[in-house]
Amino acid sequence: MAKICVMSPATATTAIEIDTSLLQRLRARHPGKADREMIEDIAQIDLGFSMLRQAKERNALSEAEATELGVHAAREARRTSH
Repeated sequence: MAKICVMSPATATTAIEIDTSLLQRLRARHPGKADREMIEDIAQIDLGFSMLRQAKERNALSEAEATELGVHAAREARRTSH
């Protein structure tokens, strides 16, 4: 296990342990990046994906709602094209 201190400018430092082989694979995928920067970037990406999933779930329509919306849009398009 490797120990890394992760910090951002506005927060305190936190020590974490990460599997050495996993850390080596991450370093190979992100050459030239400091461990701290690499892990913070990955954490931010994960949080971004989480927010996208939440937005998708919050805005998801049922099949019936989507069909109704599509029919309404098609009727509106026909009405305005004449």
